[in-house]
Amino acid sequence: MWAGEVERAGERLYAVFARHPMPPDMAACDHCVDPADVDRFRRTPLRALTPEQLGSYLGNSGTWGDGSELPHLVPRLLTAYAGGEMTDWWWPATVTRRIGEQWADWTPAERDAVEDFLRDWWRRTLTSWPSTCPAEEVLDAVAALGLNIDPYLADFAELSGEAPIRHLAEVVRWSAPDERSGWELAHWLASDVPADLLWTAAVATAGSPLGDELAEAGDLADLLRNTR
Repeated sequence: MWAGEVERAGERLYAVFARHPMPPDMAACDHCVDPADVDRFRRTPLRALTPEQLGSYLGNSGTWGDGSELPHLVPRLLTAYAGGEMTDWWWPATVTRRIGEQWADWTPAERDAVEDFLRDWWRRTLTSWPSTCPAEEVLDAVAALGLNIDPYLADFAELSGEAPIRHLAEVVRWSAPDERSGWELAHWLASDVPADLLWTAAVATAGSPLGDELAEAGDLADLLRNTR
């Protein structure tokens, strides 16, 4: 279901940001980036930009581009991450953090298009197992943009099926050992909700490999809520 929603949200991104052309000249440090690569990047049609080109551009932040090119690139960057094309490159928060630097200057329609895309991408992620991008990376991207993640966290309980609870278990495992999560996520993980969701699902699947996996994550969630 959500795959179609993400595709439609992606097309809306392309439509809303179509008014932003690629700048005719792109500033880049000749010592950091091959001028031929920069020129090739500038001349490549937006939808044809490869993960390698996008990854090189993102990896040279500060030495490639002055930010004026970002609105033109946003649809391709976000759809590439959501489509699983960028797994060998940077995390999606790399993009949303850069978007956040311009966020206040964008139109309501542009901000809405980005937010709608992130919401649909998140829902598709939670209802797919395995997903093209780990749930914690999508959450990190949302938080890096400065958006409220509470509605995203609520989906763990509201969306049905095995996939959401498996993603929750993964988020708990990812967050518990090294505390990489942001404050909002850490606060939620220390509440009763994640542990209760995990233990309810663990009891329902007891005696199966999934039940063992969820019980293990439930133990970690108990540790997190005992620290509050």
